[in-house]
Amino acid sequence: MSKLLINGSRYNPKLILFDVDGTLVDDTHRYSSLGKARYMAFEELASEKAAREWARLAGVNPKDWTIDPLGPISKAPRRDDLAIAAGALYLDGYSWYEARTLAETIYMEADEEQKRSFKPKIYEGVEEKLRELKDAGFILCIATNGVTRITEELLEGLGINELFSVVVGADLVERSKPAPDMILWACKVAGYQAEESAYVGDQPTDMEAANNAHVLLSIGVRNPDLSQRGAKECLKSVQDIQIINEP
Repeated sequence: MSKLLINGSRYNPKLILFDVDGTLVDDTHRYSSLGKARYMAFEELASEKAAREWARLAGVNPKDWTIDPLGPISKAPRRDDLAIAAGALYLDGYSWYEARTLAETIYMEADEEQKRSFKPKIYEGVEEKLRELKDAGFILCIATNGVTRITEELLEGLGINELFSVVVGADLVERSKPAPDMILWACKVAGYQAEESAYVGDQPTDMEAANNAHVLLSIGVRNPDLSQRGAKECLKSVQDIQIINEP
């Protein structure tokens, strides 16, 4: 029987769920590229004034395309992000209904530009580890604050979509992380209890969601401070997860 060996401790989850950005995929430049694409779409479809207001609210610096790592563009689920965009358009003179509709159009155009111009990068050694976990018999799933469709396209572009039995984004549940909804929903769809699962993420909200779902094991990666924020175990990277076989 395959088990996980983490920092010398053995765990036996049946299901392993992962966050995406900052956990599996290098998000250093992804959100900078997305911020630029959305800003340009705002300028094209609305106005420069609306673009500047959106950038200020979203945590995007249009001078160099740096991103506030704790800002809405990198942390907020899509529905909240769209509300911010609509607010910027409302302040530019659109009615609220017009603003909501145009915000969705702007974001969809930016999504298409992002697909054309940006190539995502998976962290070193992560794909190999995911395949090793899959081959060892673990069920792998995704639970992310991102949009399900966009996440599936991202995983497909990386060539790893087939490794995951279930992909759940914030658009499929009522509450995003740190609420446990997406973890619980992914477990239900996969046919397992949360107590039989492990969750791997890089942010405090990931650990909060995991603990709120009462998973067997919460693993923080790429962020040693998570040991103080609810992570049961911490590792430098997903690639450091070890697999052992025991009777």
